[in-house]
Amino acid sequence: MDIYLQPHSDDVCFSLGALASRRPRGTALTICPTTAYVPLRPGTPAPSAERVTAIRMAEDREFCQACGFEARFLDLPVSSLLGHDPFDLSRVEENAARIGAPLIEALFAFAEQGQRETRPWLYCPGGIGDHVDHVATLAVVMSHYRRLSARYRIAFYEDLPYAANRKARKRGIERLLDAAKGFFLRRQALPLGPNDRERKLALIHLYPSQFLDAPVDLAAFTPALGADSAPHEALWSEERHPGLVPAFEARSVFVQMTRALPPVLRRLIRHGFKSQ
Repeated sequence: MDIYLQPHSDDVCFSLGALASRRPRGTALTICPTTAYVPLRPGTPAPSAERVTAIRMAEDREFCQACGFEARFLDLPVSSLLGHDPFDLSRVEENAARIGAPLIEALFAFAEQGQRETRPWLYCPGGIGDHVDHVATLAVVMSHYRRLSARYRIAFYEDLPYAANRKARKRGIERLLDAAKGFFLRRQALPLGPNDRERKLALIHLYPSQFLDAPVDLAAFTPALGADSAPHEALWSEERHPGLVPAFEARSVFVQMTRALPPVLRRLIRHGFKSQ
């Protein structure tokens, strides 16, 4: 049984909806379902956190039903409900500490329930976008990577809609590769044909609470690779994912190779050799 980690409701749908709909019998685990966030038009009174959470969890269940898998939830709030700026990365360690134990306990419990010859996939956010809950989830998985990789094939997905911003994506990928010390991640992509695009857009529309106006295309739900990025989903993994194609990025290979060099050589490569 594949496990899809999402810090918040909708992360799996927005980032991997097309892939998830092709791989039934999975579980979406929402780590921080308790939230008060919904976009509101001016003058609209804000609903309670209890009401928003109920709406968001119902949307997750509808998405999971459409994809043929199960919705599960940890009992944790989003960082903003704790009074934190959700993009304050100085709080990553603090947030990783609060979500770490229940998350790892749940992942090993799932692994015990679904023992089989082939390890299931564990899809984890790559931390693109600088949201502290996303980066903390990445940090927890990275800190337990070797133990988890004995039970799962681990893949880090490009968080959407954050990764649709080229600068945010570049910054997030660099952090992901920096965290991946001791192993080599390869980018793999799922190009979306017309049917995939239609299907994913329909799945995104299962989360009406997150839009003042429903999206009409996938422009905000496609990783930004350049001026004309074709609709696709992407993940990074040491292992080859069935149904995805290698999406070579020369820069990522360079970054990971230089990570293995001594610090003095990395500085020389980064800044160039100064003439004496």
